Amino acid sequence: MNEKILVCVTVQQGCVRLIRAGSDLALKTGAELHVLHVSENKSLLGSGESAEILNTLMSLAREAEAEMTILQDRDVVGAIARHAGQLGAATLILGPNRTGLKERLKAVLPEGIELITIDD
Repeated sequence: MNEKILVCVTVQQGCVRLIRAGSDLALKTGAELHVLHVSENKSLLGSGESAEILNTLMSLAREAEAEMTILQDRDVVGAIARHAGQLGAATLILGPNRTGLKERLKAVLPEGIELITIDD
């Protein structure tokens, strides 16, 4: 079974670097690349600017031959953990840990998933 890398993105232009980092790692390791965005809002695409950024991220994911999933869930940490577990992800890539997301994820992620934080 191929290892899987899950890149978690928000609707920020800076997340382009997360997908690129995940793509580079997938190419080096032969892993499958997956991208996930979890929206807390009812509108998955958000405002015009958010939709534009999300479209950019989706295009980049396609270029990297990655599957991109968009979920709506108020429990972002739980949604990420469930998706990573269902996917069988070996590696989870996150952006800067400004909100303590990494620590909250460590508490609920299935055992054995490596967490990588890509800082600015």
